[in-house]
Amino acid sequence: MNPILNQVVFKPFPPDELSKGGLVVPDAFKAVKNKGTIVKVGNGTKDKRMRLKEGVVAYRVKDWGTEFTHEGEQYFLMDESAIIAVE
Repeated sequence: MNPILNQVVFKPFPPDELSKGGLVVPDAFKAVKNKGTIVKVGNGTKDKRMRLKEGVVAYRVKDWGTEFTHEGEQYFLMDESAIIAVE
């Protein structure tokens, strides 16, 4: 799983099991987190170097990226510009 050009592979953190009030959240209402880890980055291009690094905790634009499953884990493939903030 190696992204090309300015693409990154983003692994969202697991959804919350409990609401802020302490109630169990049913599976049908668990939302995909927009916060996660950058697990792979592409090589960039001559004109645009990659600024993100693997292992960085980041926030993505809500509902951006192509969702896929690899070895039972959920990931998103997206352009580096879909990452809006890092920790």
